[in-house]
Amino acid sequence: MNPRHRLGLSSWALTLFLVSAILGVGFHPAAAAPLFSSPPPAPARLQISAWMPTSWDGEIARASFRAHSDWLDALSPFWYGVRQDGSLAPLKGARDADLLAEARYAGVRVFPTISNQYNGDRIHAILNDEVLAAAHRQAIVDEVMRYQYDGIDLDYEGLLSEDKDLFSAWVQALASDLHARGKWLTITVQAKTFDATGWDGPGAQDYRALAATADELRIMTYGWCWRTGCVGGDPPGPIAPVHWMQRVIAYAKTQTAAENIVLGVHLYGYDWWEESNSLAPPTPLALEDMTGEALVWEQAEALRRTHEAELQWWEEDDRGKVQEPWFSYNDDGHVVVFANADSVAARAQLAAEEGLRGIIFWRLGGEDPALWDQLPRRMHRAYLPTLVRK
Repeated sequence: MNPRHRLGLSSWALTLFLVSAILGVGFHPAAAAPLFSSPPPAPARLQISAWMPTSWDGEIARASFRAHSDWLDALSPFWYGVRQDGSLAPLKGARDADLLAEARYAGVRVFPTISNQYNGDRIHAILNDEVLAAAHRQAIVDEVMRYQYDGIDLDYEGLLSEDKDLFSAWVQALASDLHARGKWLTITVQAKTFDATGWDGPGAQDYRALAATADELRIMTYGWCWRTGCVGGDPPGPIAPVHWMQRVIAYAKTQTAAENIVLGVHLYGYDWWEESNSLAPPTPLALEDMTGEALVWEQAEALRRTHEAELQWWEEDDRGKVQEPWFSYNDDGHVVVFANADSVAARAQLAAEEGLRGIIFWRLGGEDPALWDQLPRRMHRAYLPTLVRK
């Protein structure tokens, strides 16, 4: 975490906040800039954040946020893409003033996510052109200040390995610009267990350099298996086996302090099927005969109930702990591996045991509703800005 000297609220600021709360008048920290910094300090308990879709499944995601805002410390709606000229491309649902107001009232910080949609070439062109790089950075700062977000989240995946140092330097400059305005920068990175030098994607993301300037390093620790494959094998398989998550955490902790790390936790699964064989986990199915469909807990449970399938618990494999639920149906022709309350709780426990800053869900909406009963609510609700010494 970047060192910043914080002071308590002055009496006049506290009075202003309390009066505005009683009268129902919005109290906006930006109105008192440059003294106020939007994000409160990290909570003592495990921080809980979530990425939130708005251009798809927006209604169910919004309903989940409203029902569970007391659990959430931060929200990152997927609101922006990146254009060739370095400007931001607002996605459906972006700049939602009602969502911002609801989050602020609930005491939830908002760091909208900018995604390059896995277009590493586009970011390469921007980073290697000083004018475009500066324009992209300024576009982000302007957007954050215009809409008074608490900060921004960068989700730039599939970057070219040759851009590693350029990307780190550009992030450092962006972080400096945002911090000077009392705003935060979170960086979403691909999971890895070593530096992956020379690899596109994870090799272009220098954990040490990025964590030294950003306020959070959010690691996407899921995707061990995807629709048509798994790491080192074929589906079906776990989405995020704990043994792999442990290795990712171990590497990340050699690059930055545990308190800077936020662990990505999946809330989805896959229904894999294969026409000719009758197999179940952990026996791999032939890739050429295999396909899969992504689903969320509600869809998985509907399938399980429809086919009266027995829920299984995948505790471990030959590499160590897995801790994910699964079931099969249609005479084992279909295998479903997904996330439920127990698998999420296991990953939250892992983050706590490792001393990490928190967890972040991909994605809000469609999750097992029972998972919230296994997570702690926030101790505070009021949105209290903090003072920053210049």
